[in-house]
Amino acid sequence: MSVFGWIIIHQHLVYSFNWNISWADYKAGFGLIDANFWFGLEKVHLLSSSQPYRLRVELQEQSTNLWYSAEYWSFRIGDELNDYRLEVSGYSGDAGDALQYEGDYNGNGRNGSYYHNGMKFSTQDQDNDLTGYNCALGRAGGWWYNSCFWACLTCDAVHNGWWTLPNDLVVNSRMMIKPQ
Repeated sequence: MSVFGWIIIHQHLVYSFNWNISWADYKAGFGLIDANFWFGLEKVHLLSSSQPYRLRVELQEQSTNLWYSAEYWSFRIGDELNDYRLEVSGYSGDAGDALQYEGDYNGNGRNGSYYHNGMKFSTQDQDNDLTGYNCALGRAGGWWYNSCFWACLTCDAVHNGWWTLPNDLVVNSRMMIKPQ
Protein backbone atom coordinates (compact mmCIF):
# COMPACT_ATOMS: atom_id res chain seq x y z
CA MET A 1 0.00 0.00 0.00
CA SER A 2 1.21 3.47 -0.82
CA VAL A 3 0.34 6.73 0.95
CA PHE A 4 1.44 9.91 -0.90
CA GLY A 5 4.24 7.90 -2.52
CA TRP A 6 5.32 6.22 0.73
CA ILE A 7 5.25 2.39 0.78
CA ILE A 8 4.17 1.01 4.16
CA ILE A 9 6.63 -1.66 5.31
CA HIS A 10 5.49 -1.98 8.94
CA GLN A 11 2.37 -1.11 10.89
CA HIS A 12 1.76 -1.87 14.55
CA LEU A 13 -1.68 -1.04 15.92
CA VAL A 14 -2.13 -1.39 19.68
CA TYR A 15 -1.08 -4.63 21.34
CA SER A 16 -3.44 -7.15 19.78
CA PHE A 17 -0.82 -8.98 17.71
CA ASN A 18 1.92 -11.48 18.57
CA TRP A 19 5.09 -10.27 16.81
CA ASN A 20 7.19 -13.09 18.31
CA ILE A 21 7.27 -15.18 15.14
CA SER A 22 9.84 -16.90 12.93
CA TRP A 23 12.60 -15.66 10.66
CA ALA A 24 10.74 -17.14 7.67
CA ASP A 25 7.66 -15.04 8.49
CA TYR A 26 9.63 -11.79 8.84
CA LYS A 27 11.47 -12.62 5.61
CA ALA A 28 8.26 -13.24 3.62
CA GLY A 29 5.95 -10.70 5.31
CA PHE A 30 2.67 -11.13 7.16
CA GLY A 31 -0.47 -9.43 8.42
CA LEU A 32 -3.02 -7.15 6.79
CA ILE A 33 -2.20 -3.71 5.43
CA ASP A 34 -5.10 -2.11 7.32
CA ALA A 35 -4.07 -3.81 10.58
CA ASN A 36 -0.79 -5.17 11.97
CA PHE A 37 1.52 -5.65 9.03
CA TRP A 38 5.10 -6.49 8.03
CA PHE A 39 5.94 -6.12 4.31
CA GLY A 40 8.77 -8.65 4.38
CA LEU A 41 12.53 -8.28 4.77
CA GLU A 42 13.30 -9.80 1.38
CA LYS A 43 10.91 -7.44 -0.45
CA VAL A 44 12.29 -4.41 1.42
CA HIS A 45 15.84 -5.55 0.59
CA LEU A 46 15.00 -5.86 -3.11
CA LEU A 47 13.38 -2.41 -3.18
CA SER A 48 16.07 -0.64 -1.17
CA SER A 49 18.90 -2.17 -3.21
CA SER A 50 17.29 -1.21 -6.54
CA GLN A 51 17.59 2.56 -5.95
CA PRO A 52 18.16 5.02 -3.08
CA TYR A 53 15.29 5.08 -0.56
CA ARG A 54 14.41 7.13 2.49
CA LEU A 55 12.59 5.96 5.64
CA ARG A 56 9.81 7.62 7.63
CA VAL A 57 8.79 6.30 11.04
CA GLU A 58 5.55 7.54 12.63
CA LEU A 59 4.94 6.85 16.31
CA GLN A 60 2.04 7.45 18.68
CA GLU A 61 3.18 7.80 22.26
CA GLN A 62 1.23 5.69 24.73
CA SER A 63 0.78 8.17 27.60
CA THR A 64 -0.18 11.28 25.61
CA ASN A 65 -1.52 9.83 22.31
CA LEU A 66 0.62 12.43 20.50
CA TRP A 67 2.19 11.47 17.16
CA TYR A 68 5.89 11.97 16.38
CA SER A 69 8.01 11.21 13.34
CA ALA A 70 11.57 10.37 12.41
CA GLU A 71 12.86 10.50 8.85
CA TYR A 72 16.11 9.14 7.49
CA TRP A 73 17.29 10.46 4.14
CA SER A 74 19.08 7.21 3.38
CA PHE A 75 17.68 3.73 4.12
CA ARG A 76 18.75 0.29 3.01
CA ILE A 77 18.31 -3.32 4.14
CA GLY A 78 21.05 -5.79 3.27
CA ASP A 79 20.42 -9.24 1.81
CA GLU A 80 19.71 -12.45 3.72
CA LEU A 81 23.38 -13.49 3.59
CA ASN A 82 24.03 -10.39 5.72
CA ASP A 83 20.97 -11.08 7.91
CA TYR A 84 19.08 -8.07 6.51
CA ARG A 85 21.46 -5.54 8.08
CA LEU A 86 19.89 -2.09 8.63
CA GLU A 87 21.58 1.01 7.17
CA VAL A 88 20.15 4.48 7.88
CA SER A 89 21.55 8.01 7.86
CA GLY A 90 20.43 11.61 7.61
CA TYR A 91 17.95 11.89 10.51
CA SER A 92 15.36 14.67 10.86
CA GLY A 93 12.12 14.89 12.85
CA ASP A 94 10.67 15.35 16.32
CA ALA A 95 10.80 11.74 17.59
CA GLY A 96 14.53 11.65 18.25
CA ASP A 97 17.08 9.53 16.42
CA ALA A 98 16.56 6.19 18.18
CA LEU A 99 18.00 4.13 15.30
CA GLN A 100 21.41 5.82 15.37
CA TYR A 101 21.52 7.00 19.01
CA GLU A 102 24.65 5.72 20.70
CA GLY A 103 23.77 6.08 24.37
CA ASP A 104 22.69 3.90 27.22
CA TYR A 105 19.63 3.89 29.49
CA ASN A 106 21.33 6.35 31.86
CA GLY A 107 21.60 8.96 29.10
CA ASN A 108 25.35 8.51 28.66
CA GLY A 109 26.20 9.28 25.06
CA ARG A 110 28.45 7.39 22.64
CA ASN A 111 28.52 4.12 24.57
CA GLY A 112 27.06 2.37 21.54
CA SER A 113 25.29 -0.43 23.36
CA TYR A 114 21.80 0.26 21.99
CA TYR A 115 22.17 1.75 18.50
CA HIS A 116 20.48 -0.11 15.62
CA ASN A 117 22.18 1.26 12.53
CA GLY A 118 24.40 -1.48 11.11
CA MET A 119 22.70 -4.23 13.12
CA LYS A 120 21.48 -7.54 11.72
CA PHE A 121 17.84 -8.56 12.07
CA SER A 122 17.01 -11.06 14.83
CA THR A 123 13.98 -13.23 15.53
CA GLN A 124 13.10 -15.80 18.17
CA ASP A 125 14.65 -18.56 16.03
CA GLN A 126 17.60 -16.60 14.56
CA ASP A 127 19.59 -14.62 17.13
CA ASN A 128 21.91 -12.07 15.47
CA ASP A 129 22.24 -9.46 18.24
CA LEU A 130 25.53 -8.72 19.99
CA THR A 131 24.76 -10.40 23.31
CA GLY A 132 24.63 -13.96 24.58
CA TYR A 133 20.95 -13.30 25.32
CA ASN A 134 18.34 -13.63 22.54
CA CYS A 135 16.80 -10.14 22.57
CA ALA A 136 14.08 -11.09 20.07
CA LEU A 137 12.88 -13.94 22.26
CA GLY A 138 13.11 -11.91 25.47
CA ARG A 139 11.39 -8.83 24.00
CA ALA A 140 8.85 -10.88 21.98
CA GLY A 141 9.43 -9.49 18.50
CA GLY A 142 11.84 -9.44 15.57
CA TRP A 143 14.05 -6.33 15.16
CA TRP A 144 17.53 -4.98 14.45
CA TYR A 145 18.72 -5.54 18.01
CA ASN A 146 22.10 -4.63 19.36
CA SER A 147 22.29 -5.16 23.14
CA CYS A 148 19.15 -5.21 23.12
CA PHE A 149 17.46 -2.02 21.85
CA TRP A 150 16.88 1.69 21.97
CA ALA A 151 13.92 1.35 19.62
CA CYS A 152 11.66 -1.62 18.97
CA LEU A 153 8.37 -1.36 17.11
CA THR A 154 7.57 -5.08 17.15
CA CYS A 155 8.23 -5.78 20.82
CA ASP A 156 5.64 -6.74 23.42
CA ALA A 157 3.64 -4.05 25.25
CA VAL A 158 6.28 -3.59 27.98
CA HIS A 159 9.15 -3.08 25.50
CA ASN A 160 7.46 -1.57 22.42
CA GLY A 161 9.04 1.84 22.25
CA TRP A 162 11.18 4.56 20.77
CA TRP A 163 13.29 5.57 23.74
CA THR A 164 14.16 9.06 22.46
CA LEU A 165 10.51 10.17 22.85
CA PRO A 166 9.58 12.16 25.98
CA ASN A 167 7.54 9.18 27.29
CA ASP A 168 9.12 6.30 25.43
CA LEU A 169 6.38 3.66 25.11
CA VAL A 170 4.60 3.51 21.75
CA VAL A 171 1.01 2.35 21.19
CA ASN A 172 0.87 2.64 17.37
CA SER A 173 3.61 2.87 14.78
CA ARG A 174 4.23 2.83 11.07
CA MET A 175 7.39 2.56 8.97
CA MET A 176 7.32 3.72 5.34
CA ILE A 177 9.87 4.00 2.55
CA LYS A 178 10.00 6.18 -0.55
CA PRO A 179 12.52 6.65 -3.35
CA GLN A 180 14.78 9.65 -2.73
